[in-house]
Amino acid sequence: MNSISNLGESVSRKFRHHLKWFAGARPRLYFPLFRRRSGYADLLVDETTDICIEGYPRSANSFAVGAFEYAQSAPVQVAHHTHVPANPMRACERDVPTLVLIRDPYDAVVSNVALSKQTQVTEQGAESPVQWLSFGTLLNAWCTFYRSVRPYRDRMVVASLGAVVDDMGRVIDRINAHFGTDFDRFEHTPDAVAEVHAGRGYHAGPSEQRDQLKADTRADFDAQLQADPALRHTLEEANALHDALTRKREAEYR
Repeated sequence: MNSISNLGESVSRKFRHHLKWFAGARPRLYFPLFRRRSGYADLLVDETTDICIEGYPRSANSFAVGAFEYAQSAPVQVAHHTHVPANPMRACERDVPTLVLIRDPYDAVVSNVALSKQTQVTEQGAESPVQWLSFGTLLNAWCTFYRSVRPYRDRMVVASLGAVVDDMGRVIDRINAHFGTDFDRFEHTPDAVAEVHAGRGYHAGPSEQRDQLKADTRADFDAQLQADPALRHTLEEANALHDALTRKREAEYR
């Protein structure tokens, strides 16, 4: 792309991002708008939903959904992968079992940027991938997601990326204990994990290429954090939200 094309693409992406996140924190606005979009009908909570599994991008969403579906002996309807809070908010309001996935905000943003660049290289052949959205914009979106779902904390199960990738079976145990459900347990064996990863695409698992992109992204992020007090403040807010949502509750971890 030339500089003019890059500018146009950047403006378009920022506009779409802000529209998505403005609506995405407001279920009454988000659902009428996005239910009409191609591919969204099966992702959104409705009267047929058995469980909602949602989180900010790069929080083990693909693995959690894949492992959950892999384990079930009967078909289940899972609302997932909208990556906005409206879906889990609507699920909690309707007493639908809800699993909210969470990752350290710094790591989530770094992984999000790295995957975007990897996609440009892998799918578009870009030699110099572009960071379309600023670190501040992405951190604010992270805060919007978890600030919006926090009032529903007692009506959902929250699982960290580490909990999901280490033992998704235990996460399902927590869901069943919290909601009185009887979802089948995922047996977290190497073979089962490999089968789940095999069906999710290159974006779902780690790669050497993305590791290098992450290293470059961390260096950029750290430099901007040093130079920008407002960005540091946003990260502090995000870390506080993360701590509040992941603080262990005795009854949930028995």
